[in-house]
Amino acid sequence: MGQPQERPWTNAQAAEAMLGTGEPFDQIIGAFKLLDAPGHLLRRAHQRSYELFTAHVGEEATRQQVALLLALAQRPGASQNELVADTGIDKSTLKEMLGRMVARGWVIRARDPKDSRAWTLGIAEAGRALLEQLLPRVAAAQVDILAPLTPEERPVFLACLRKVIGLDALPADEPGEASVDP
Repeated sequence: MGQPQERPWTNAQAAEAMLGTGEPFDQIIGAFKLLDAPGHLLRRAHQRSYELFTAHVGEEATRQQVALLLALAQRPGASQNELVADTGIDKSTLKEMLGRMVARGWVIRARDPKDSRAWTLGIAEAGRALLEQLLPRVAAAQVDILAPLTPEERPVFLACLRKVIGLDALPADEPGEASVDP
């Protein structure tokens, strides 16, 4: 039996073939290129971003914690729903994070005077001091993340990422889209 015949398929076509069009499995496997798979590339970019963040910032705070502290510093008295919108952290994860960050003294949580069922949140002095200490290192990590791109490619790349996550209508300086995003 010979080698599978080369066919210039896109990954979408290869995946469609896997769904039952009758193409031989070996041909489908040969046509699917990981380095053309957006999900695979995003996972690898996420891994690289994590490595660079950790190299600059260390283990003192996670990227999500820094994002939350930054959002709280930019929006004092924010509600949990506003923080979900600003950070992209899902509601249940945010609730758990806030509990840990309140316990560490980084976040202040108080009942909303307008709605006793809701909480308002703010950055505590310890959280502000931590953010002040970490923000230059976070910014350096962002520079390193974008370093492989030319200065002209960087805003295009960021615009494409915003589009992929469904925020293409927001300029970078809107709430929820901080210029220095951990």
